[in-house]
Amino acid sequence: MRLHLPPRPQLRLRPRLLATRRRSVSPPLRALACLLLLPPLYAGAQVDLTGSVSLQSEYRYRGQTPGGHGAVPQLTLNLDGAGGWYLGGFASAVTIGDLDGYKLQGYAGYAQRLRSGWSWELGCSHIGYTQLHVNDFQECYGGLSGERFSSRLYYAPRYLGYPARVLYGEVNLFYPIHPSFNLIAHAGLLHSLSAGVWPGIPANSRYDARLGVSIPFGDWTLQVAREHGQDDGMRYRAYPVHPSKAWSMSATYSF
Repeated sequence: MRLHLPPRPQLRLRPRLLATRRRSVSPPLRALACLLLLPPLYAGAQVDLTGSVSLQSEYRYRGQTPGGHGAVPQLTLNLDGAGGWYLGGFASAVTIGDLDGYKLQGYAGYAQRLRSGWSWELGCSHIGYTQLHVNDFQECYGGLSGERFSSRLYYAPRYLGYPARVLYGEVNLFYPIHPSFNLIAHAGLLHSLSAGVWPGIPANSRYDARLGVSIPFGDWTLQVAREHGQDDGMRYRAYPVHPSKAWSMSATYSF
């Protein structure tokens, strides 16, 4: 039962992994390693392994682009248990300013379907950046989803590694217009609960939105969308200036 949404959360064709000052394995790397080792351990259990591989025209995170333009690969893996528990991992190439590296995310949660057909979920995740560990952070979330609708509310006590408490709410819509393509829409709002100014964190709130179409081809899905992110000048560390409106494209293979 796959009720949760992979991060879109939501990473250059040939990214290079920069060396960091710490030689120990980071928490997100350990989470992904455990995820890859779990299928053999649970071979006799009722667990489903699903995932996707995609190529995005550029990496955007909650309305902002951290580096230069260019296509980026992404990988998502999910383990879904019969009792409603799930575990997942997400990896994406990402450039922060002029630093190439990866964004790695491990997450776990619990989801249940209601009699009405709707589903609810609760979970937590760890987000890490191989080239900039000072921006690693954790957040927890709760969500509600239906056949064509999903929503989540995230809470991070130290967003991007700063002493700032942040909420992020998002709503996603999916509507089949024709057997050959579907309408997709997203709206999100990032809100700071702490006073102060930090890179990438709004003084109050910042919204982002996306509207587009997805075209399925068997296990493949092509997506074209128009992105709009509010530019309040509070960019992430070393982020260059990009237009607040842009087109995005992606190709995804699901398994």
